[in-house]
Amino acid sequence: MSDERNFMHPDYEPGEFDAVERRLRGALTDEARRVEPHDRLDAILTAASQPGGPHDLGSHRRRWLVPLAAAAAVAVIGGGLWVAGEENRTSPSPAATSPGTVATTPAPSATSPSGTSTGPSSTSTTTAPPAARTVSVPAYFVGPVGDAKPTYKLFREFVPATVTGTGDDATVQAALAAAINAQPFTNTDGYLIPWSGTQVTDVSVAPQLITITLSNAGPQGFGKEVERLAVQELVWTAQAAVGKGTIPVRFAVADGSDALYGAFPTSKTYNRPPTDRSWEDLAPIWVTSPSRGQVLPAAKPVTVTGQATVFEATVQWQLSGAARRSGHAMATIGAPGRGTYSIPLGTLAPGSYTIRVFEPSAKGDGSLVADKSVSFTVR
Repeated sequence: MSDERNFMHPDYEPGEFDAVERRLRGALTDEARRVEPHDRLDAILTAASQPGGPHDLGSHRRRWLVPLAAAAAVAVIGGGLWVAGEENRTSPSPAATSPGTVATTPAPSATSPSGTSTGPSSTSTTTAPPAARTVSVPAYFVGPVGDAKPTYKLFREFVPATVTGTGDDATVQAALAAAINAQPFTNTDGYLIPWSGTQVTDVSVAPQLITITLSNAGPQGFGKEVERLAVQELVWTAQAAVGKGTIPVRFAVADGSDALYGAFPTSKTYNRPPTDRSWEDLAPIWVTSPSRGQVLPAAKPVTVTGQATVFEATVQWQLSGAARRSGHAMATIGAPGRGTYSIPLGTLAPGSYTIRVFEPSAKGDGSLVADKSVSFTVR
């Protein structure tokens, strides 16, 4: 190009427009020489858009810088997209989540061989009802005392019962069901069945009260004292089954009756008498060990134990069966107190036995004030 047309030649004398263009081209050339190819996209954009910055060359210069910045942006953005594409091919980024949310991957559900899902999404738990179990429970029965003119008192037996639930409520209900069913002992012990036709429909045990719901108020015709003892046998049985002392007992009747046997209001609470007046309810003589039908080992000595409220604290006893013996024993206290006694029988030969503990009448006519017999076996 001739000097006349070379706008960049220092001797060229341009017109007004040519002078402006020459200055612009010179400025662009100087700027281009200083450009180094590295990532300065943010700085370029900022310099191109803000006046007064270090690269501000006036409005005309900015018109030329904008295309240059755009071109640089395209180059940088193109390179960034390429890098991002490489990362995506080698390491997938996690799923996007909203602020404060942790991205999670649902756990797969396990599948049984039959194809039934067993994973968390289909898990359900069912609590099986407690299995029925047979336990030994204390039960009180109304039975005769003496043989001259029988009166009636309470005898305690430990009998097997089926418990179908858990907790005190279930145990008490099972014990009460055993107590009102004296049929197995009517022929051998003469126990009465004052609750014939009555069922225990519900029991609620609380720290301060035991509530017993009966299906009806009980049959009448047994006499006032036997009916009183029938109520008390349920009180003693419930308290003994709970084993937490003399918790008061209240009754409810499912058919709406407001008095047991028509004489004992359900609005009242009932309790056993104080210890020094236990003779009001309890039979004078109990045999507590061995228990009814118990099988004892032949190699060990046999000891009979029990409770007694007897004159001068003396009881008589007779052993019948494979061996016969007799004697007397002393209770720890005499009537009206209630003491305990012990009768050591020593080692017995294998066989069936009956121990009879009794109090003879002071009349000397052979009649009995009280007695109790229990059969057991030695093997």
